[in-house]
Amino acid sequence: MSGPNSFIFNFKAFVYRLVLPVILMTGTVGFAFSWYFEKKIILKTSISGAYKVNRILTETYPDEIPIFGSSRAEGGYIPDSLGPAYFNYGLSGTKENVQLFFLEEECKKKKRTPYIILNFDLDGIGYGGGDMANYIPNANIPSVKALMGEQYRFSFRIPFIKYYGYYELYFKYFLNERMNLTKYSNKGASIEKDVLPVQKFNQLVQERKNSQTLFECNSSLKNRLFSLILNHPERFYLFVVAPYHASYFEKYQNLSEATIFLKELAGIKNVRIFNFSKVTYPDSCFLNTTHLNYKGAVLFNRQLKDSLAQIIR
Repeated sequence: MSGPNSFIFNFKAFVYRLVLPVILMTGTVGFAFSWYFEKKIILKTSISGAYKVNRILTETYPDEIPIFGSSRAEGGYIPDSLGPAYFNYGLSGTKENVQLFFLEEECKKKKRTPYIILNFDLDGIGYGGGDMANYIPNANIPSVKALMGEQYRFSFRIPFIKYYGYYELYFKYFLNERMNLTKYSNKGASIEKDVLPVQKFNQLVQERKNSQTLFECNSSLKNRLFSLILNHPERFYLFVVAPYHASYFEKYQNLSEATIFLKELAGIKNVRIFNFSKVTYPDSCFLNTTHLNYKGAVLFNRQLKDSLAQIIR
């Protein structure tokens, strides 16, 4: 009888003296590393989507004029070229459901300036969350969790573990913003500096000419957008259509529907539309047929600043 009891006693002692301290130490170190990485890497990188989501949720700058949209916003609008108060919240790979999330959070804030810039994409109004890395630091917030949809995992609530598989991506953003080897960074903007070889760009143009483009509009998102604008008359909404390459329109099937949508928006008292979609720029100003490079962004922001000056004083 003494043998088994002795074994049980020794095993318990082993667990209490060695296993539990190791678990506690590992958990403490993991938590500390996760905290440090989140605060000093993720939330110190303004071009990171995670930083932008956290910023709109937790920080208020009374004079800030936000710029919301997809990669065409992120890679096309230069805040400091427009003025000292702008910040670019554009997120690659996202669509209007994410833009609405940002817009709804913005409209909760008390601001001294009423203006909001929203880049409008001519492929319409739809759903697209982009990279899940954008949302993990705030995955416990219901509105953020909703953006993650079926890709949400319970592990996103556990320190250290929640960033497993994403550490390299966050660190890449951190280095890119500080080194700016191929991109120009400015207050959330991340803009390609390279100009594609003529042959490569011509190939992209030909691919676009062989592809159909449609304006599609999700009625639920449209209703949310119009309702939000009408319920916040204290804010002023500036919808901007950034330039497209001319080839984008060659097989555009229902441009009239996009035009009708923009006219509906323009009919609201606190909305203005700036349509630069067909402004002619040299091919060297485009990264591809839907995105500007830095050279093109400089030209576009110069024109946009002049247009905004008619309204923003």
